[in-house]
Amino acid sequence: MADQLDFTQQANDCFRLAESETQAEIKTILMGMAYGWLTFANRHKVTSEGHRAPVDEPTEEPADDLN
Repeated sequence: MADQLDFTQQANDCFRLAESETQAEIKTILMGMAYGWLTFANRHKVTSEGHRAPVDEPTEEPADDLN
């Protein structure tokens, strides 16, 4: 099972790489990756504390019984 610290460390590594990057496009990608890792860390923290992770709601209503 993944550990929150692993996700946070990955985010920190991406932020560190982004700081030293000179190309704007690469810096943007690395920052996006870092924020993604932080999202994983936060979701893992919530689920490991016994709370349910957010679930996407269905976009369509269930079909009514046609009989």
